[in-house]
Amino acid sequence: MNDNADTHYPEADYKDQGLPEYNDNPLIAALPIIMEPVVVAKTLTKRPIYHPAELNLPSHIRTHAINRLTRDFFVPQTNHIVVEQKISKLIRAGYLNRNPKTATFKRKLNAIRGLVQKEDLTAYIHDEVDSPASSMTIAGISGAGKSTTINLVLNSYPRVIYHPEYHLLQVPWLKVDCPHDGSLSDFCLSFFIALGRRLNIDYRAKYASGRPTIGKMMADVADLCLIHAVGLIVIDEFQHMNLAKSGGEKKMINFLVTLVNVVEVSIVLIGTPKALRLFTSEFRQARRASGDGSIVWDRLPFDESWEDFLTELWPYQWLNNKVDRDEKLTHKLYELSQGIPDIVVKLFCLAQARAILLAESPEDEMLSVELLDDVFDDEFSIVQPMLIALKNGDKAQVETCNDLIFPALEKSVINAFNQLVSKPLKQPKSIELGEPVETSIANSAISTMVSMGIAEDIAQPLVIDALARDPHLQLIHLIQLVTTSLTQVATKDKVATKNSDNVVYTNRSSWSQLAGGDLRKIYSEKTGSQYEALLERQLIYPVAELLTG
Repeated sequence: MNDNADTHYPEADYKDQGLPEYNDNPLIAALPIIMEPVVVAKTLTKRPIYHPAELNLPSHIRTHAINRLTRDFFVPQTNHIVVEQKISKLIRAGYLNRNPKTATFKRKLNAIRGLVQKEDLTAYIHDEVDSPASSMTIAGISGAGKSTTINLVLNSYPRVIYHPEYHLLQVPWLKVDCPHDGSLSDFCLSFFIALGRRLNIDYRAKYASGRPTIGKMMADVADLCLIHAVGLIVIDEFQHMNLAKSGGEKKMINFLVTLVNVVEVSIVLIGTPKALRLFTSEFRQARRASGDGSIVWDRLPFDESWEDFLTELWPYQWLNNKVDRDEKLTHKLYELSQGIPDIVVKLFCLAQARAILLAESPEDEMLSVELLDDVFDDEFSIVQPMLIALKNGDKAQVETCNDLIFPALEKSVINAFNQLVSKPLKQPKSIELGEPVETSIANSAISTMVSMGIAEDIAQPLVIDALARDPHLQLIHLIQLVTTSLTQVATKDKVATKNSDNVVYTNRSSWSQLAGGDLRKIYSEKTGSQYEALLERQLIYPVAELLTG
């Protein structure tokens, strides 16, 4: 129970969960309703913003737009739906015996807190333990999408729920990233930080100052899980946990099993195959710790799943020359990425960035097998050992590559600009006026005006004309004279247009004699509505396409 519940958190909205044991428990009834698979797929789907008009943006702006793919592109597969359904059950199962409406809840809460405060971490061996909470492990190679999927699923649940009637702040889930080369005490510290940020309470200062023992920190973690009704703890990057440094595998196993069996918090471990294989061998032996089993997260197979993934990805090109995806490109992308989504998306983005930055003309902005090979060799050398091992089916070699860090897209795009150093920049065409001084001043004036946004074909004749009238003009006076001329021309055109609009009239009976594009002529010749007439002549902008872009 929370005596200092802060009511700025969203209050519980109890919903029909479809089962009486769920509806009767406020901690479960306050959760979102259980989603069917079709709704799960729709919820997990992510697509970036994309407008065809962005192809007209300057090249350096388009390279920024490409980065949207790494943030907002996700194609749900069958295994993603399975993960959501398992997590849905794990969260709810952890609350079945923790019903704040029942009279036994407080007694059980006090009894468990007493056990936790004694730092008794061997409760899982007691036969009378009947916790409905469970655990699950998700093992897979780096970049396969484990963490991304879990984040999307977890974010479909509230982060904090306030129950005014019970003065309770409920935390349905908490994700803790395992510190690199971390110990059990480091993990407990990460837990205090994560929960403190969630509730805006400095639990790190409260529980981690003064060099407490590992046993005390573990007891405090368990206690906080009870106080704040934590339903699920997800431990990501578990391969970083140094079990030997923590005091051995047994101690870590006992701690997590205590959370499952005694505190009744469900646990999900995410990591690479090697670390979880070593840990799970003993974790599975603990009673109640193998309810939902394990999920082995593999790369995309070269079948319709791969084809569907590329079909969704391919249209998101900020290139002026989009090529159709053929069999060669499809095979090349799989050969280089080995079906790992993170790699193929980053390769797709970096290849576009390089095509844009190094193109001599809009027609050169295109993807090709050769371009993909070049980008992969330059930017993905660090992951090539793992990809070769995957290609050869060498599982032992794959496990040695577990801690590989994938290339950072932003850094790789920045590096692509380095290749422009050896590429000569386009310079304004030089003009010859006869005298070297005149030529130098003219070219300097034209260059300055182009940098101001004035088109070169407009600036050049104006500069030449001004120097022809006065060859002794200084640079600053020359630019001032030309820009003044531009302003005067624009003003005259505006006045002429305004005057012209004021004096030209056409009698309605003569509208059919007007030019073909005149709206009055279109109106006089229409057979249906004006909208249909405009649509037939392609004068209606396709807003629907822009919005669905």
